[in-house]
Amino acid sequence: MNHISTFLKGRRGRSCAVIAAAAALTLTGSSATAGAAQDSEAAAEIGQTPGTYTYYGFDDEVTGLDEVTWSTTVDTDPGHRSQVFWSHQFGFDEGNGAYIGMQTNKGEGRMLLFSVWDVFEWKAGDEGSWCQEFGGEGEGASCRLRFNWQEGHTYTFKVASEGDGWFGATVTDTTAAKSVKLGSIRTPASQIDPAGMVDWTEYYEWNDIRTTCHDQPFSAARFGVPEGVLADGTRVTGAVSRTKSSDNPCAPMTRTETLPDGQGSVQDLAVGNSVRGALRAADGSCVGSAGDEPATGAAVAAPCGGGTGPDGSVGTFAQSWVLAADGSVRLPSDHCLTAEPGDASVSITDCAGPSADGAVTDPLKRWAVDRDEGTLVNESTGEYLTRTSSGLTLTDGSAAGARGWTLPAA
Repeated sequence: MNHISTFLKGRRGRSCAVIAAAAALTLTGSSATAGAAQDSEAAAEIGQTPGTYTYYGFDDEVTGLDEVTWSTTVDTDPGHRSQVFWSHQFGFDEGNGAYIGMQTNKGEGRMLLFSVWDVFEWKAGDEGSWCQEFGGEGEGASCRLRFNWQEGHTYTFKVASEGDGWFGATVTDTTAAKSVKLGSIRTPASQIDPAGMVDWTEYYEWNDIRTTCHDQPFSAARFGVPEGVLADGTRVTGAVSRTKSSDNPCAPMTRTETLPDGQGSVQDLAVGNSVRGALRAADGSCVGSAGDEPATGAAVAAPCGGGTGPDGSVGTFAQSWVLAADGSVRLPSDHCLTAEPGDASVSITDCAGPSADGAVTDPLKRWAVDRDEGTLVNESTGEYLTRTSSGLTLTDGSAAGARGWTLPAA
């Protein structure tokens, strides 16, 4: 499934109510605005994921910009098999809005993208980039590049006027001193609007109705303030005007802090959860579902699939776990590692947490984790998750396979 296309369609076509629930933004007029209403019917159609926003402003005398540069540094990578989008959203002096950013994509190639609504002319950039029309619930043009960006590197995203309505997008890895042009898109505009700029982090697994706050991996990113260039070449800098979190049950698990003097912000999401990664036994095998996608059934230990991600992670999507703040150990889409005391086996069941954020209370689905020892002890049975020659079981901890588990990073 093309999650990027789904995201692009959903961002504009849903009502503001759905967008608020989904931690998404609507692009209207010449500037970008965030939806603020809550609609219970709309919210019921989407999963619960965290979202954070940083809003910027320029001095009143700044009325148009020929060029703007933003920056993003992902300090904690949520995991190669996450689905997270870090984006800079803006508008133009004519036409609809746009955004540029980078994302993880469920273990597929990571992506850089630049998208504009309601326009249909484009030119691809450097080798490997491509541009395409997107449609469905809204239409527009998007230029993209598969790009394995790295944790801890700072990336700048520049959008600049090229004349006759064309705006080009260039991304630079300032840590490695390398740049790539994503492409150019033609608009009815002559300048970028300094009003309505927003940086946001979106966990776009909200497309899965089963998703809950405790399924989602922790991430941390720093956004720099937008730096603009006027028509006469004068450089101007924006400042943070405010921050917010999505108004949903995941809000208590988010943290947004403004840097000193309004010079950017830090956005932390899924606070209390681990990143998403493999649960590996000492013999190197990975725990997960039997198939390619997370599902209920017996938990199995098998060779780690999916190749190695740019973050060094291994495992398929069905072998990618989050150690959640509620003590559960979770695959995506609300699947929990569960003790079966009757036969000392271990299964994957629906988490089915009773609270709006998805937190579980069933002790059979909660585990005490000791990272130093590499152990997981079930809260209900007091037994250790153990890898044996025949599979997974629960033991008193004396067996060699009860220790030495490699866990997703905190």
